[in-house]
Parts: sequence; structure tokens; C-alpha cells
Amino acid sequence: MFNQPVDSARELLCSYHVGERDFKGAYLEGTNLEGACLPNVNLSGANLVGANLKDANLQQANLSGADLRGANLQGVHLEGATLKGANLKGTNLESAECDGTIMPNGCIYWSGLNAC
Repeated sequence: MFNQPVDSARELLCSYHVGERDFKGAYLEGTNLEGACLPNVNLSGANLVGANLKDANLQQANLSGADLRGANLQGVHLEGATLKGANLKGTNLESAECDGTIMPNGCIYWSGLNAC
């Protein structure tokens, strides 16, 4: 296991490519991860303030407690992801795919349903 802190998109992508999935508490403020393919990644508690995650694949990702203030999540794939306790203030979620996503308040999002 790698289990070392990452502080750049390059480090994250290289480590992910060789099999690492646990990036808990990563410092990725303002990084560009546009189009990144990171299903099942653990970014719980990560600092992603102002990060560009446009069109990224974060299916089944753990983003619990992540700070995503001002991040670009336009078109991101979050199906089955966990965002419980995440800070989404000022994020762009336009066209994001969120079916089955556990939202910051703990509710599960399903398109077309208002279960929360």
C-alpha cells in the first residue's frame, strides 16, 4: 500500500494507476482532475476546494467529509458515491450524475424522486 499523503493531481493519478485507492485527507486544493477516471477512490476528508473535477468518473467514491467548496463538478459521475458530511457550498453540479449517491445530509439521491 502507498498510504502517503498526496498534494497534486499528478501524484494522485500515478498512485491510482498502480492500484492505490486510499487518499484520505489528500490536499488537492485547486487541482485539475478534469475527466479523471477514479471509481472507488477514497477521498474522505480531502481538501478539494476549487478543484476542477468536470466530467470525472467518481462512481462509488468515498467523499465523506471532503471540502468541495467552489469545485467544478459539472458532468461528474457520482453514482453510488458517498458525500455524507461533505461541504458542497458554491460547487457546480450542473449535469452531474448522482443516482444512488449519499448526499451530505445522509439522504440518498434518485433522479425523479424527492425522498429527502
